[in-house]
Amino acid sequence: MQPGSRLGPYEIVAPLGAGGMGEVYRARDLRLGREVAIKVLPAEVASDPERLARFEREARALAALTHPNILAIHEFDREGDVAFIVTELLEGETLRNRLSREHVPWRKAVEIGAAIADGLAVAHARRLIHRDLKPENLFISHDGAVKILDFGLARREPEVPFHQAATSASAAPDATTPGTRMGTVGYMAPEQVRGEPADARSDIFALGCVLFELLTGRRAFARATSVETMVAILKEPVPEPSSVVAGVPRELDRLVSRCLAKLPGERFQSASDLAYALRAVAAPSEPAQTDRDEARDDRPSIAVLPFANLSADPEQEYFCDGMAEEVINALAHVHGLRVIARTSSFAFKGRSEDIREIGARLDVATLLEGSVRKAGDRLRITAQLINVADGSHLWSERYDRRLEDVFAIQDEIALAIVAALEVRLLGRERAAIERPATVDLDAYSAYLKGLYHWNKLSPEGFARSRECFEEAIRIDPAYAPAYNGLGMWFISQALWADLPPEEAWPQCKRALEKALSLEPDSAMAHVGMGTLLAFSERRWQAAEESLRRGTALGPNAAAAHLNLAVLLTIRRRWDEAAAEARVSLRLDPLSAPNCAWSADCLDAAGHHEEGRAELERVIALDPTHWLPHWALSLLAARGGRPEEARAEGEEAVRLSGGASASVALLACACYALGDGQRGEALRAQLEARAQGGHVPPSHFAWMDAARHEVECAVRWLECAADIRDPSFATYRMIPPTLVGSDARIEAVLSRFDL
Repeated sequence: MQPGSRLGPYEIVAPLGAGGMGEVYRARDLRLGREVAIKVLPAEVASDPERLARFEREARALAALTHPNILAIHEFDREGDVAFIVTELLEGETLRNRLSREHVPWRKAVEIGAAIADGLAVAHARRLIHRDLKPENLFISHDGAVKILDFGLARREPEVPFHQAATSASAAPDATTPGTRMGTVGYMAPEQVRGEPADARSDIFALGCVLFELLTGRRAFARATSVETMVAILKEPVPEPSSVVAGVPRELDRLVSRCLAKLPGERFQSASDLAYALRAVAAPSEPAQTDRDEARDDRPSIAVLPFANLSADPEQEYFCDGMAEEVINALAHVHGLRVIARTSSFAFKGRSEDIREIGARLDVATLLEGSVRKAGDRLRITAQLINVADGSHLWSERYDRRLEDVFAIQDEIALAIVAALEVRLLGRERAAIERPATVDLDAYSAYLKGLYHWNKLSPEGFARSRECFEEAIRIDPAYAPAYNGLGMWFISQALWADLPPEEAWPQCKRALEKALSLEPDSAMAHVGMGTLLAFSERRWQAAEESLRRGTALGPNAAAAHLNLAVLLTIRRRWDEAAAEARVSLRLDPLSAPNCAWSADCLDAAGHHEEGRAELERVIALDPTHWLPHWALSLLAARGGRPEEARAEGEEAVRLSGGASASVALLACACYALGDGQRGEALRAQLEARAQGGHVPPSHFAWMDAARHEVECAVRWLECAADIRDPSFATYRMIPPTLVGSDARIEAVLSRFDL
């Protein structure tokens, strides 16, 4: 097209460039008086249905995305035989041009890579896979902004209802013919080279190639011919960037290598995780925010007590509890505030206790109390922030609103608390508080019911909670917290209710991946994914990265710190494990499960008296929960006190109703004391149970090791590893005083870096 010619209301000014998917021109919008870019599919190829379909696909893909790191589209139209896209006009150069003329310092490379990953995360959340990421399709504007261009080869993954995905292992159909290679040689992932469907991890591989090139100035898999390049992608590793260019941090070597893993499952599983990891490398000397906060004594602290139900319907209790829990979840994102976990703050539900006593028990300076009256579609909510020291009200408010305003009310309460306590709120933290997860009140109600039943911590409650989470998903398939709740449900049942791993883990992973695709900055979704990666897939580094992301996004999430403490204990990084366990205890001091696991981590790290004191404290508060007694049995065994280990084990079995973990540990204690008859009786119980259901193979491995049947123990451990038994990862937390030590068992554990 010539300067001065017209396409609709646009006047062509000058050509900007051309590529396989069209010609690009600078143009002027005569209606709005602004300059734009127009990408035109030449008339001579517009009649090609495949080319035209790909061009239209780019327009639809771009129109679905709004992000600072993705080229913005203004319009798609046709005039005669000419089809064209109108986009924002970029001033600057492609990344290819930048690389051809200068070396990029590694910190700048990280900044560019993180921006690209941010843009990809948004595209992937909308099920769009770019499939042709390369320096030619990346743009650096004059002000330094990074833009992803050219979605001409993008593929939209079809939306599959979650309840269908959970029962189907088939892959989503690709938009291209199977066996067709889509992409650019040198940047295609191995699966693309083989003509297999690409997914988000294929784009992450391509970004790994771009990162390598940014850091070294060389193409990652450059060879003399295209065929040799593809063979290298399939079979050959790339050198570490630090071996090519001096001064590149070793952390970047590991990060790039992970992006370029041959198997998709070994790469970063989301672009948002990659962006976070890149930024963490760029500031290695910066101490973790949670570490700084934990060391501070002047951080404002708060516990949100359960809201009183003033409605005529006692069934509305779930709604009142949910309101308080949602406020807790909103405040949990705030680094400058210490927020007590729901488990501990709700321990005072239905009890009349002095606020000073509650404050002392929870070690907080302020309490939030509230009440809810719900009648039809009307709500009356009251809330008051109380100074524990003198009982004065720091802030109070009454809300008379429609039910549909419930999300706004929760935001207002959280922001009012932050303001009253004079906490500086970061932009990301404000966005996390104000972002509604859903606007569908029926989905929200089902989700709150799921939380309510979950927190009963009973078999009936867990069963009902799953039904409620699934109901919320059916009502609103884009409701991220419901997917996260369902994912955590499967984790809890795999760990403690003997749900078979082959049933638990695939559905758990689908739910958590969906949660993260919808809400990439969900702290608890990252915690769930990290827990799954550790206990199911034994991908230790990836698990730690996910859990640390969870603690960064949710610094007040006790579960995030606890699960990280357990992982670090498994990895025998004792000081780090103890530090995370202490944070978890401070955030959730009255939860029996949290205290039991945290105390066990402290004891395993050598802090025996501290661990015992925490267990004795929580047993005094809640003598009916079995986990603290189970942990005391472990502690006694580590300390060489088998009689005490047996006594606490008996109590754990009694209180749990015979949970398999408690029965197996008690059997080990009996074998250690020479009471083989009692040990065999307990083992027989689990054998009988295994005939009609699932018992973790690891539990039989404990018992066989304790009775010196090492070959049997080895077979059980190998079975546990094969089926991804979650207890396999924690084998070393069972004291050698109970299960002994043998080179054959060590060999099995070592194969999985345990």
